[in-house]
Amino acid sequence: MYTIRITDRPKNRAVTETFLDGTIAVVSRSGLNATERLLLTHLPHLDAAPDGALLIAGNRSGGIALAAAARFPERALACHAFDLHHARAIQRTLAANETSSRLAHDPFVRLCSDAANGAAGTANGRPAIAVHCTSALPEGPYAAALFMSTPGTTSGELVLDQLEEIHARLADGGICLLACETDSAALLKQVRAIFGTLSVRFDKKGVCCCIAKKKGVLARPRDFSATFPASLPGLAPCPLISLPGVFCHRRPDTGGLALAEVAARDLAPGQHVLDMGCGCGLVGVLLARSQPNVRVTFLDSHARALAATRRNLESLGLLDRATLLLSDSGLPHSAARFDLFAGNPPYYSDFRIAELFIQTAFDTLNRGGLCLTVAKSAHALQERQAARFGQAEILSRRGYSVIKSIR
Repeated sequence: MYTIRITDRPKNRAVTETFLDGTIAVVSRSGLNATERLLLTHLPHLDAAPDGALLIAGNRSGGIALAAAARFPERALACHAFDLHHARAIQRTLAANETSSRLAHDPFVRLCSDAANGAAGTANGRPAIAVHCTSALPEGPYAAALFMSTPGTTSGELVLDQLEEIHARLADGGICLLACETDSAALLKQVRAIFGTLSVRFDKKGVCCCIAKKKGVLARPRDFSATFPASLPGLAPCPLISLPGVFCHRRPDTGGLALAEVAARDLAPGQHVLDMGCGCGLVGVLLARSQPNVRVTFLDSHARALAATRRNLESLGLLDRATLLLSDSGLPHSAARFDLFAGNPPYYSDFRIAELFIQTAFDTLNRGGLCLTVAKSAHALQERQAARFGQAEILSRRGYSVIKSIR
């Protein structure tokens, strides 16, 4: 039996499940997600796939990759994650199970974390698994793809975008295994439109697994990007592109507009801005357009956010004044010094991510530099920002609170 560990809890505080007639055991914190369980159960369907590599998308634990590597040791494997935090989690799981990996990212971004870039784990006779943190799925062709989608973590548009990409990456006759907890009737209609004939299995709770085979090229691939106008007061609007999976796809975020409008009041020509959690680049792009020679460093953990930002910079002729950084841990103390920090932090994870934003601002701002963050409800963020900077002023804009501190 091959045992996969995706938790560091001791055995008596973890859950062990067995699959494929007892040939694979998985030790996890509280049991596998239903979609992971379905993909593992249906791995034997890939026995009929043509020769070639396997692609795994949507799995954030790395467990599916290890199970596929055990079942198909002769096949190369590629894992994909849009967010660096998830890619690093996959690498940690592989390392804990003595499997080496290497991280790939888009060539137009710089990776801030050396730890995530290096090979992880100890090779035990298996080839290194490629972990891709990129804005698109890695190029094929692939003999098979395993894809899981969970409600609340993946938008419907992003699921369809990835399914069309998977179809394009598969070799003719390649097999796609899709496990999904979302509305199965609506999803199955879309999957049939992409793949044609497919087999569908349901578990006892109604979670579905689709087994589809590629037959020819997709006649009408769709473009899921969207364009919307954005502007600062007194300046002409500019078109901005967003992509599925990126924050506020298809519309400008009101909080981001409030943040940009307040930041523009204090921005001077030639200053250097850090736009952290940049999304499609809304704030940094508007600030770069507002004053001559303003340089902007765009930082995000999501590969698609940086890809959308790059497209916007390129279309507006601002690429030469921008740096694109991929990081899930802020910036080191040795990073370039900034005159203005702008961030619209998420507030889940008990404000730990918001605290990372504030700490990054404190570590990288020049003396006298401005830290500007935005929130719908300001109290918790203001409290944390004041604790770090010694003061935090609230400025109201568009129904949001912009919190301003001076380094």
